[in-house]
Amino acid sequence: MKRIVFTNDKGGVGKTTTVANLAVGIAKKGRKTLVIDMDPQGDVTYALLGERAPEAGDGYVPPTTHALLTGHYRIEQVSLEVNRYKNLFIIPSNADLADAALKLGQRPTRLRSLLDELPVNAFEVVLIDTGKGLDPLAVNALAAAQEVIVMVSPGKLELDAIARMKENVDLVRNEVLLKAGEPTIKGILLTLADQYSITRDTLERIKSNYPGLALKTSIPKNNDLQKAIGRARSIFEIAPNSKGAQAYRQLIEELGL
Repeated sequence: MKRIVFTNDKGGVGKTTTVANLAVGIAKKGRKTLVIDMDPQGDVTYALLGERAPEAGDGYVPPTTHALLTGHYRIEQVSLEVNRYKNLFIIPSNADLADAALKLGQRPTRLRSLLDELPVNAFEVVLIDTGKGLDPLAVNALAAAQEVIVMVSPGKLELDAIARMKENVDLVRNEVLLKAGEPTIKGILLTLADQYSITRDTLERIKSNYPGLALKTSIPKNNDLQKAIGRARSIFEIAPNSKGAQAYRQLIEELGL
């Protein structure tokens, strides 16, 4: 079971778009895929389900990441099948998850422990979506992962953002898990790429400062991708022959998924 977390130091880099489309693309290959939404905004939940997860109230505890992390459910009980896509499941999120962050400060490996309880063949691929920064939710997500994809968009400050994310990954590996090898940065993914010099300059700086980590695939700035995510549909449905769809197919192959 391969576990990959997608993270960034700021918002607006197309993380939700990437996680949602990768998940659909991997599932379309016949691989049983689980998405875990670890962001209280719940954007990837909406992108895949077409609706927001219900919030708790009047004794009702909906099957969400909040309920999972606070002990109300097991993973198999909150893994909802995405009806539109065969082989795809999601643990949805909502604003309740922000409350769980306060309780997870002393339990940084809660999500990892829950995943470790699953049978090895429960899922082939687990993709974890996080919010920005390094709050207890992000620490839990990083600690649960084997591999990390750091996402950046073109800009002069992106090297600083990558350095901070690398520090976060090192912190979780060395001080939370006390374990060599996991999590490790699998690659740095450039998104919102276009034909302008700032994109080329950013990519060259990444290659120079982090040799071997810049992924060959970049995700283009593409109207079809924005249209698809706005309709809560995958790019493979809305524009299967677009540059965006081609980029995600290429990324799936590059990541060995």
